[in-house]
Amino acid sequence: MALDRDLDLLSGVTFFEGISSEALKLLAFSADPRDFADKERIFSAGDHAEGGYVVIDGRIDLVDERVKPPKVLERLGPGGLIGEIALLVDARRPTAAVAVGPTRVLSIRRALFRRMLEGYPDIAAHLRDRIAERLTRMAPQIRRIGETLGALDEA
Repeated sequence: MALDRDLDLLSGVTFFEGISSEALKLLAFSADPRDFADKERIFSAGDHAEGGYVVIDGRIDLVDERVKPPKVLERLGPGGLIGEIALLVDARRPTAAVAVGPTRVLSIRRALFRRMLEGYPDIAAHLRDRIAERLTRMAPQIRRIGETLGALDEA
């Protein structure tokens, strides 16, 4: 059954760790499956992001098209999540996304995800803590990037 497959898939996504099976069932039931053909553009850099995508089958390349030739930054397969930040807040896509072979995804709208968080406030607290932890781990890297950019500006 597709719902069982989607539930298994969502339960394996790191971002959704700690979310109850009841809440995951709500997501699995309410998410929209979408199909893309090989090389079909899923979105472009700068597009308004309405939510996230979880890859069911196939692969998706995240591509930086600002460079020539365009550079594949990451290739996501089944269970990969694109747009975790867009699930939480209004955002723009930082890269383009292109299907590699026939690809099927679950599209999770931000409004749906936020309703789930309102219904399960413990999940919202858990995600807030995980995001804060990640930002804390990233702070030294961000500081080094800032220092590097500052040094370039002075040169």
